[in-house]
Amino acid sequence: MKFLIELTWSKFMALVVIGCATYLDITNGLSGQVFMFTLPFTVFLITGKQLIDWRKKNGEPEKKD
Repeated sequence: MKFLIELTWSKFMALVVIGCATYLDITNGLSGQVFMFTLPFTVFLITGKQLIDWRKKNGEPEKKD
């Protein structure tokens, strides 16, 4: 199994959001509240972009509603 992550702008921004959430929790003593709410959104951004990139690479058409 080959595992490859191509760093794109959207993935980079998702990682920045995770970093900022961690910083806010540490500096304000919020015990993980900001991180807890930002993590599902950033995971969706990263995995969604990976899926779109994988579909483009394999030649599968994107779903259009």
